[in-house]
Formats: sequence, C-alpha cells, structure tokens
Amino acid sequence: MEAAQTATAPAGAATKSLLDLKSFSLDLGFEGSFDRRDTSYRTGDPLRRSAQLSFALPTYHETDRDRRLEETVGVRGAGALFDEKIALFDVAARYGLTQEWFRQTRPGPDLRQESHGDLLNYDLNLSLLPRGTLSANVYASRLDSRVPRAFLPSLDRTLERYGADVFINDARFPMRFSFEHRWDELTSRTRALNDDEQRGDDQFRYEGTWQISPNQSLRLEYEYADRTERYSGTRTRFDTTRNYVTLDHTLRFGAGGKSSWETLARLQDESGDLARDTAEASTRLRLQHTDSVASNFAAQFLRESFAELNTRSWRGEAGLTHQLGQTLTSSVQLYGLRQQADDAGRDFASHYHADSTEWGAVASTAFSRENTLGRFSANLSYNHAATDTQSGRQRGVVIAESVTFRDPLPAYLVHTDVDRMTVIVTDAERTRTYLPIRDYAVVALGRYTALRRVPTGQIADRQTVLVTYTYEVARDYDISRDRIDLRLQQEFKCGLTPYYAASVQDEDLDRSGPLSFRARNVNRQRVGATYRQKRWSAGLEYEYNDDAIDPYQAGHANGDVVLWQTARQQLDGKLTASRFWFEGADELPRRNTTLLDLGASYRYLLRQDLEATASALYRFEDDSLYGDTHGVDLTAALDWRIGYFALRCEAEYKLLDLPGSRDGAFSFWIKLKRDIPLIERGAQ
Repeated sequence: MEAAQTATAPAGAATKSLLDLKSFSLDLGFEGSFDRRDTSYRTGDPLRRSAQLSFALPTYHETDRDRRLEETVGVRGAGALFDEKIALFDVAARYGLTQEWFRQTRPGPDLRQESHGDLLNYDLNLSLLPRGTLSANVYASRLDSRVPRAFLPSLDRTLERYGADVFINDARFPMRFSFEHRWDELTSRTRALNDDEQRGDDQFRYEGTWQISPNQSLRLEYEYADRTERYSGTRTRFDTTRNYVTLDHTLRFGAGGKSSWETLARLQDESGDLARDTAEASTRLRLQHTDSVASNFAAQFLRESFAELNTRSWRGEAGLTHQLGQTLTSSVQLYGLRQQADDAGRDFASHYHADSTEWGAVASTAFSRENTLGRFSANLSYNHAATDTQSGRQRGVVIAESVTFRDPLPAYLVHTDVDRMTVIVTDAERTRTYLPIRDYAVVALGRYTALRRVPTGQIADRQTVLVTYTYEVARDYDISRDRIDLRLQQEFKCGLTPYYAASVQDEDLDRSGPLSFRARNVNRQRVGATYRQKRWSAGLEYEYNDDAIDPYQAGHANGDVVLWQTARQQLDGKLTASRFWFEGADELPRRNTTLLDLGASYRYLLRQDLEATASALYRFEDDSLYGDTHGVDLTAALDWRIGYFALRCEAEYKLLDLPGSRDGAFSFWIKLKRDIPLIERGAQ
C-alpha cells in the first residue's frame, strides 16, 4: 500500500517551471534638457594677476548651447530560476533614441553639430545558490547620472560596471573570489574639455580568513588591479598595474580576550606611470594588565618606492595607558625611527642619499566630567621629537605628505627649497592623479612652497590630498621639536559652549653650515563659543596664528537656522564668514581676505504626491592680493507622482566670477516616466 502511494505521488505533484517570475513591468520615458554656458577670461596667470592690470589684457569669450532629447522604453523583472535555492535574478533595462544639437560661439567661425543615436541602460544581478556553502553573484550595469558641483555646471557621469563574486561560506575558512571591471566617465554637455575625465579599473581580488580558534585568526588578501586615467583636452594619461598582498594574524588572550597580538605583512608591486612599491612587516602587542591599565609595544619595517624615490624606515614604540573610570584617560608613548632615502635614477650624477634618525615621546591626557552646569572637558598633549639628518648628495625625499586645502589659506609644504618640478599630487586614496595648472598651482613664495587649488579644477575646498616631492638640503642638521596642544570647553545646559584651544611649537636647530631647512615655531591660539538651540545655532571664534611661514589673525562667525517650519514646509538658512589679516613674512606680502558663504534651502510638500525643493548658495571672497571672487549656485526641482506616473523638472544656475575670468551656466531638465506593471506578486 505504501509503495503504491509512493509510485503515484509524482503524478499528482505540482510541476515547477523553469522561470518563476515574481514581478515584471514596462515603462515609457521622455527626457529633455537645455544647457547654456558662457565663459570669458583674460589671458595670463589668473592666480597672480593684479586687479589693476587685468583690464589691459585681451578677453576671450565663448558661449556653448546644448539641447538634448531622449525617448525610452524599459523593462524590469525579478524572480527565480528553477528554484529560489538555485538562482535569484533582478533585471532592469532601458533602450531609447537620442537627439542632440550643439552650438558654440567664439572668436572665429562658430561650431555647430548634430548628433542622433541611441542609448542603452541596464542593471543585471544574478545570485546563484544563495543559501549554499558555495554561492556566487554575477552583475552588470551601465548607469547614467549627474554630478553636481558647487558654483560650476553639473557633469554627466556614465559608469559601466560588471563583475562576479564567488563565496565559500565555511565557518572555519570563509573565502571570496571577485572580479570587477569599471569605466567611469565624466563629461560636460557644453563640451568644456577641461571638465572631461575618464577612468578605468580592472580588478581581481581574493580574501580568505582562517579561523584557527575563537581567539585566533589568519587573514590573507590578494588584489590585482589594472588602472587607466585619461584627461580629455590634454595629452596626459596614467596607466598603472598593481599587485597587492597582505597577511594579517590576530591572537587574543587574557581575561575576556582584552589582550592581543597582531602581526601584519604586506607587499605592493606596481608598474607603469607613477608606480608605488611598498613592503611592510609590523607587529603590535597589547597587554591589558588590569581594568584600568594597558601597555602596548610595536615594531615596523617599511620600504616605499615612488617615481624612482626610495625610502626605508625602521620604527619601534612602547606605551602605557591608564583609564580612571569614565573621567580621565592618560597615556604616554615612546618611539624611535630610522629612515634612509635615496634617488634610484638612471643618471648617476643626480643620485642622492639622505638618512635621518628620530626619537620622541608623546604624553596625553583627556578629562571629561558632568557638573551642575553641564559637562566640562579638557585635552592636553605634549610631543617631543629629536631628528638627526645626514645628507649625502644635497636632496631629501618626501612620499605622500598629507595636505589639506582650506580657502583662502595656501597649503604650505613642510620643507623649504622644494624642487617644484617633482611635485606629484593625488587624492587620499591614490585613485585620482591631479594635474598642475588644471587642478592646482605650485606657488614659490621665497624659500617656501605652497599649493593653491584652482577653483575650476577637480580639488574641492577642505579636501585632503597626498603630495610627493624632493627638496634641497645643503648640509647636515639636527632638529629638536617640542609641541603642546590644549583644548578646554564647558558645555552648559542652556546650549552655550565656550572653548579655548592652543598649539605651541618650538624648534631648535643645530646646524653645521648653510641650511635650507628652517625652524618653524608656531603659536596658535583660538577662543570662541557656540550656542545651540532646537531650531538655530551660532558661533564666534577669534584665531591668532603666529606661524614662522605665514602668520595671520582671523575672526570667524557661523550660524544656521530653521526660518520656517510646518508640517508641509521648511526653510533653512546658514552663514559662515571669516576675515583674515595676513602679516607677511620674508618675501610674503601683507594681505587681507574676507570670505563669506550664505546658503538657504526650501522644501514644500504641496500634496502627498507633489513636492518642490530649492536651494541657494552664495560665496564672496575679497582678497587684497588676488582680487574678488563671486560664486552663485541656484537649484530648483519639482517632483510629481500620480500612481505609476512620475514627473521631475529641475533647473540650475551656476556662476563663478574670478579675477580675470567668468564662468556662468544655466541648465534645465524635464523627465517623464510611466510605469506599466504586468506581474506583481509576493513570494510564495
């Protein structure tokens, strides 16, 4: 009887289909845009031009107009293949026709161009065996988007990306294999070549973690990358191939596993343009003696090579930390560093070698405690460093010095007498290489060297970059540096927070002859207060910076406020203002600078399906040396959705008026979309 039932069961069972479609829809779309950009400038160097002389220089004026239409049809679907345990998919694709009309007016013959074609956007994702010990994910996409820029026209961005991931989901030794291809392209609809940029990256990656025990693990990572950077309108191109391996061992022990021993080995081998090779071996031991006392010990060897510049360093350190409840944390750290730097260029006559030995100590304490008025906090640190430098052939090497741009201050490099032709600037992740003149300018101010960002370039205000360069060292020297940093503040319950901060640095040089490296003494004092309420805040600060390079005094003010707020509307405003008085030093001129930023944003929910937004930003900079700068950034958008129908209208106006140049642009977009759902059901 049981056998008979078993035989007849398949005949009555439901047959599963090859394709289990959970959702499927069509969409129809229309998009139109209009862009106009007016650019004018006077010939010469805009960073050093005097406002009194600029009127005598010839003016170049150009107007670009671009109109574009797109008509599209798209599909989107999601579901399973064979079974949810075997494969899941999510697919979206859009095909359309495009029409574009471009006109450029400039001195000489006008340029007209028509371009009609088609477009294809897609986003594909396939998950294989998502619940299995062995699983995989395959994806491919091409996405078009807009990249907004402050005071400059937005850019079109096309990102093509495809790849695959394979996972071994083992509790003892999980692993991941992945491959990815990316092509990232930025273009301006007004055909400004300096705005165009292309970057490509092919990458293979392996990650594996061996969980030896609950308290011990060994992780291995390997990465191969082939990177290409191209800048339209220039002959500059960077191609780099990279192999990168890391091995990381972690052991936790002691009560609660609070003590640890970590060892790291990594190797990076690059070839091509601006290649950087790295080899490192380091170990760190942390011992938790009691709940409040811990010590740490570390050793490191690091070798770096970049653009034929080589450095080798050995570092050792030891420290002690004491925690007194939640109130006081104190620590002291001792370290020693030995570094060798040389140039491995082909020309033997230009080969140089420089060694340095540094030792030092850092002591710090942090205090924080509630009181009847609110909370008081204080931070105090003392840093002592002694450096002995021996120069064999009159050159020093700096690899990846961190520099942050902060308008209107120049970003000064640490060393004097920099070889300006050797300066190389990248972003903090080294994924983008910036170009001189287009993105930044190297300015020699006496024996000092500063970087000034170009407002129309790719470096943003307050962005941190990495700078590599060589500098001249005439003779051997020893330097001793002492630095104290202090910050005190009281947070009152009423919302007022006054504070005081100070940084004092003293350098003492022991020279054996003429020396290009100069002592840099710093005395920076800041005192201010912020006041915060539920719907507004304000702050004032006075800054005194007696720096050996470029001393100045400054006053800062900032505030933000919710001007109007209801269930459907909100209007916000913000303001920042600064006034700098630069005293000048050596060959640096005296100058004054005023910087003002005003901003507002507005949101209005007319109905549940209709929303309007707008924002405005204005920047004014008055520099007695470089002239006046005006920046205007206005955007407005309207979103309307009725069921499966969606409408979006957006407009922007951007203006950047610099001494000797003016760049203004207006853009308008309209986008219509109508979804047509055909299948829509939840998972069974």
